[in-house]
Amino acid sequence: MQVFARRGFQLRTASLQTRLAYTCFVALLLPGIASLVALSIGRMGLSPRAIAVYYRGGESEMSFPKQFWQLAEVCHFHLFSIPVVVLILAHLLGATPASARLRIALTVTTYVGALLAGWALLAGGLLSMTVISVVYMWGPERWTNPAPALRSPASALGREVE
Repeated sequence: MQVFARRGFQLRTASLQTRLAYTCFVALLLPGIASLVALSIGRMGLSPRAIAVYYRGGESEMSFPKQFWQLAEVCHFHLFSIPVVVLILAHLLGATPASARLRIALTVTTYVGALLAGWALLAGGLLSMTVISVVYMWGPERWTNPAPALRSPASALGREVE
């Protein structure tokens, strides 16, 4: 965490050890995101009616309503793990040169998706933060540097404006 404390820290300039640690975290996270989408669609479906039947039970599918303790057990685990994963990804995203507006929007969208059980928002936010972080960490510099037309005139002349 000390590397994040340095002003101007960027993933691209992090040590190989740091980038490998973050990349391995993300690599293990990707199957988790895929399983989130697969389980959400496969077990519950996409329609509000299908989601209600999953939790309340239904005669058409001979499914039983979820008991309070079943829901509490699932909530307990997710209420601890999801905020930690989103926090880590938000830190990684913060160490990219992506615009502040994009970083804030993705972080808020992902937390709102987690809070409202909007698995599509949650999965989309997690995946977006993951891809942006990895691209800025390992991708070619031409993918991560602003186009010459987007740079300030001072930086085009080799001078930086503070």
